[in-house]
Formats: sequence, C-alpha cells, structure tokens
Amino acid sequence: MDVPNDDPLRNMKLGLLQTHHTRTVKDINIFHSSCDTFTIKEVKSAIGKGKGIPQSLRAFARVLCCIIPQELNDLSKEAAQNDGRLARLPFKDGNRELEAHKILLSHINRLIEDHSVCIKEMEECYFVSQRFAVRRQMARDLLYGELRVLRSAAEWLNHYCTTLLSETM
Repeated sequence: MDVPNDDPLRNMKLGLLQTHHTRTVKDINIFHSSCDTFTIKEVKSAIGKGKGIPQSLRAFARVLCCIIPQELNDLSKEAAQNDGRLARLPFKDGNRELEAHKILLSHINRLIEDHSVCIKEMEECYFVSQRFAVRRQMARDLLYGELRVLRSAAEWLNHYCTTLLSETM
C-alpha cells in the first residue's frame, strides 16, 4: 500500500508522512507503506474498539484519500494543535472517513484473497519427503493464522464502514 505515482499530491503526501514519521514496527501481519510498517492484530469483536488496526494505519489511509492540498494542510495543523501525530482523529466529513476506511478494507480483502490462493496451492502440492511435509504444515499454519487476523480486521472495517454509511445517510 503506497501513495500512487500518478497522485498529483504525491510529493506533498510523502513529505507530510515523512515529517510525521512514526517508528517502524515489524511483525507477521504487516502493511508496508511509503514511510512505515503497520502491524495488524486480531480484532476480537467486529463491534468492539479497533485495537487490532493501528491508528497510524488508519491515519495513513486518511492521508491517501486527500484530494486537495488544503486537506493535507488541515491534517498537519491538526497534528500540531494536538499531540503531534498525523490524522489521528476521524475526518469531520463522514464520506471522507468512509473513503479512507474503504481503502484499507480493499487492501485487506486483496491480502485475504492472496493468502487463500497460497493455502489452496499448498494443499494441492504433494511432497514425498517427510521433512518437506512438516515445513508445508508450518507454512500453512502460519498462513491460516495470518488469514484469521486479516479476516477479523476486515470484519471490523466492514462494521465500521456500515456504521459510517448509516450515519451519513
């Protein structure tokens, strides 16, 4: 997930993200962006708080969906007026907030599809060697764990987007 090369505000977005860069976190379930790596944890309840989806990832999505320089300037001012962290508060415009979270949901759904394809392909492979069978099982278990986390995040995002949609109508 990255700022598109053809985005007219690409340099401004990258500069803003770089200015408000947070520390890099590395773990099993990750998103890579222009400036950061995001760890996603399992969300225990779709209607609970979004503890599994980091605020910095949600902020990154908010920056991605900005379409005019004024929106980016507003995010920068908001960060300066609060604790210095970028785009931590939801957009005041529910439609913009919905758009930002749909970006995340779309990316997570692609990751879910990729993981599902990998698992299916692994199950179609046959290894004669016991050593390879054990490695395949370990890889499959890892993919299933990541898939569980991604599905929980997608479920939470679906619920959040549905709530936003009902509030904007």
